[in-house]
Amino acid sequence: MSKRLWLSLGLVVAIALVGWGINRQGKEEEQTAKDAGEEVVVVINGGPKETDIVEVNNLKRDIAEFNKIYPNIEIKWTDRAYSPDSFTTSMAGGTAEDVISLFATEGYVAERGYALDITDLIDKWEYRDQLNLNMLEPFRRGDRFYALPKSGYIIGMWYNKTMFKEAGLVSDGGKYLVPEDWQELARAAEKLTNRQKNIAGYGIYGKDAYAGWGMLNWVWQAGGDFEKNIGGKWKAVFDEPEAVTALEFLKKLRWEYDCFQKNILLGPDQIWKLFAAGQVAMTNGTNDWVLNLINKYGMKRENLGMVLLPAGPKGRANQLGGDYWIINPNSSKEVQEAAFKWITWKLLRMMDPDYVRTNGEQLRKAGQVSTISSIPVFTGEIDEKMRSAAKEYEDVLVDWPDVWREASKYIHTEPPFFAQQLYSEYLGPVLQAVLTKKTADPQKLLQNAAENFEVRFLGQVK
Repeated sequence: MSKRLWLSLGLVVAIALVGWGINRQGKEEEQTAKDAGEEVVVVINGGPKETDIVEVNNLKRDIAEFNKIYPNIEIKWTDRAYSPDSFTTSMAGGTAEDVISLFATEGYVAERGYALDITDLIDKWEYRDQLNLNMLEPFRRGDRFYALPKSGYIIGMWYNKTMFKEAGLVSDGGKYLVPEDWQELARAAEKLTNRQKNIAGYGIYGKDAYAGWGMLNWVWQAGGDFEKNIGGKWKAVFDEPEAVTALEFLKKLRWEYDCFQKNILLGPDQIWKLFAAGQVAMTNGTNDWVLNLINKYGMKRENLGMVLLPAGPKGRANQLGGDYWIINPNSSKEVQEAAFKWITWKLLRMMDPDYVRTNGEQLRKAGQVSTISSIPVFTGEIDEKMRSAAKEYEDVLVDWPDVWREASKYIHTEPPFFAQQLYSEYLGPVLQAVLTKKTADPQKLLQNAAENFEVRFLGQVK
């Protein structure tokens, strides 16, 4: 859902993760690169089409900068985007690229031998000690790593500061009394709801596949899951008691606390519009979506707050989405090492503090607001220097670094198989039934959905 959501709503935001020290890295490695000998060619996927002149030129500029440091590594690209079907075919046929960008959900590539074990390359990298290993979890197997993050987001919870003040949800010291767990969420949402003014305490996604996608964090917070490999076979497990607990809680919010928006079947963009207008007090959010609130719907930056999602019965859970880079395990060792240099150069190059400052100046001139990416790839000095540069432009660059560092401890990725079908055909209708029918039975709904999903879809997974 994350990838499709970005594309369909035009929310492609990749301003910065972290970055620093590329000049130093270049100086230390330049001589080694020049003495490397014969040229090595690295092919990457997901590049621009030849007709996209702007993006072609942008990529060529990146390659030219990279070649100042690594003149013996030639970067070529295909415009083939990742697709599970074409990917497995290209791997089997030996036509896959050397560097492959794919979704955070595709951790299965590690088990199937489609991704190089890059643990040793990471351990030898000079910035290894500042790498936030929590962000590598989607492609971690035991103590081995198979991918590095490219871009993405973590889901948190937005809250409207003005509405919290008006509801008296502020301490004597001025601290906003945001909910820490489900019980506090229910009470706060109820207090913030005002039906006479058409104000809802919490905005929930109830439209189509978004309804199903929105269920993920609730189920994880209750200790449940959606798909598990049991005895060598993938099983649907979202009918287990933990998932039922999550759905029962949502039913309670709907019918007992009556704290959701009046039109229960809304999608993200519609919820964001209500939130920006002060008609919804809390809802799921992430850095990437802030552009819609401020630039599109006119919300004031100072009214927007962000916190971790409230903890459920089994603790916290925050969905991680986005793209990762893997390296082809069938490429030669020389190409694999060169590919790793390209990936790590991109991680640092994209996030140079000077880049952040340049972007900040451009945003001020344009009268626009943008964001810093919510996935904290690095810690320590690298992260601190980038965040320090961004702080100079906090009027136009939105960032909640403390929230994302903490959230990275509780990340979960989307179900690995048939996620779109799961959301649109099974979880979505289940949630919609609970939100629209007071007599709906969560246990029966989930049991029926899990049985059918497993037979129809998971049975195909080998």
